[in-house]
Amino acid sequence: MQSHLRKCLPVLAMTASTLFALPSAQAAFVMTLDDPNDSLSAITIYDGTGSDLNGVNGVITYSGAVGAFVVNVTTGVSKPLIGPAQLDLNSINVSGAAGTLLVSISDTGFTGNYNTLGASYGGTTQGAVDFDFLYDTANQQFGGNAFAADSFISSGVNYAFSDDLAGAVTPAALFSLSINTRITHDSAFEVTSFDAQIAPVPLPATIWLLGAALAGLASLRRARHS
Repeated sequence: MQSHLRKCLPVLAMTASTLFALPSAQAAFVMTLDDPNDSLSAITIYDGTGSDLNGVNGVITYSGAVGAFVVNVTTGVSKPLIGPAQLDLNSINVSGAAGTLLVSISDTGFTGNYNTLGASYGGTTQGAVDFDFLYDTANQQFGGNAFAADSFISSGVNYAFSDDLAGAVTPAALFSLSINTRITHDSAFEVTSFDAQIAPVPLPATIWLLGAALAGLASLRRARHS
């Protein structure tokens, strides 16, 4: 009986480890939240570690106060959940006093031969929001230059904003992508809610049609010579 149990233990251990194994998070994917006027350090959350409330690989979720902002519910999404070359950041933020909040995400190790990337954003704010969309051929977190950027300031009852941007980039074997946002509120109880995304710009339909036509001609030539 004891011999039988000893033989079964490794199998049981392997089964348990398989049942309870969690997907490995990618340490390169990171989110930061910071009130630059607060003496406390910025909150830094790597995928699957620390204050990450989401257990899905490629997703970071944070909820909590940051400096003058008493409510922050923020989610960043990256590979392997979405792709290729996609990054998404959405957040709702409520201030307890006038202040500034920096919300950013970054990931490295993207691949793909892209000459143009798109940047889209939309939301509402009772303050002001600035967006910077970064691409880095050095493949560094929060590195590189902005291939697209924009800003919005609310006025009167004009709280809603949205836009689609595109910027040229230099193709690289590996690259990083980042989204940096700056939220500015002039008083307490102002609200900002937004979603921002980076994604490749699809080739024009005419190019796809030309490619299909060329492929058809090549197949016809092969058929004639066979």
